[in-house]
Amino acid sequence: MNYLIHPRGKWFYRKEGSGSEVFLIFHGFGQSHRDMLDFDRIRKPGQTFLFFDMFYHGRSQWMDSDRELDRSVWADLIHMLQVQEGFRNFHLIGYSMGGKFALLTFELFPEQIKSLTLLAPDGIKTGLWYSMGSYPNYFHPLFKRVVFKPNRFFGIVEGLRTAGLVEKSLVKFVKTQMETRSKRAQAYFVWKVLGNLQLQLGKIIRLARKHPNIPVTLFIGEFDKMVTAENLERFSSKIPHLRKIILPVGHGGLIEAAANYLQTKTEF
Repeated sequence: MNYLIHPRGKWFYRKEGSGSEVFLIFHGFGQSHRDMLDFDRIRKPGQTFLFFDMFYHGRSQWMDSDRELDRSVWADLIHMLQVQEGFRNFHLIGYSMGGKFALLTFELFPEQIKSLTLLAPDGIKTGLWYSMGSYPNYFHPLFKRVVFKPNRFFGIVEGLRTAGLVEKSLVKFVKTQMETRSKRAQAYFVWKVLGNLQLQLGKIIRLARKHPNIPVTLFIGEFDKMVTAENLERFSSKIPHLRKIILPVGHGGLIEAAANYLQTKTEF
């Protein structure tokens, strides 16, 4: 087992391969590194894939929920990882919430990124529920009530679905992520620790345009109701060399579909 030890927490990652070409791979909310292992099928000789458990997921631990994960701490974590694993330049792959962290890493380390692959990334523009992890701290008392007294909330969500105001798939996502007390507690602490971590999208777009030699690939699920092609269009259209790939799946099927797609592409 591999851990990066930081004063704020223990960051777990699984290492596959031993080559000098390094990929950092980040999963989505409610998942663990195991959910991204489909990507190990595209690993080639000479490549090392590092699959991470994000904080409050899997084996990673955040030491103090009253202290936020901010961009300076994230930069420290990446620097320490580079020293611990002995690399400088690296590729990024991120799904959903992990896509937000891939974008943040690109923002902070643009000169060291070799490619950026995003799967329905959070942090750009997503649906109301799915964006809750990006809401500021003054929303947290409301979220805490939802987490620990969820019945009224679930009743409201079901009512909105019955009235046709909320997509059935979105209701299913909400219930799946909040079905047990432990899952609701996880959601609350993710909201609390990550709530003020915002991307500087204008800067990211400028950096991507400044570095057209860095391949940017965006995967979108054709039937994804949470991270839609329409919501990502304003971002993706401003990066001329971005390659957008729409696959016939929903949000939950995008990891496997993207890995299958890339497995057939020798240029990746």
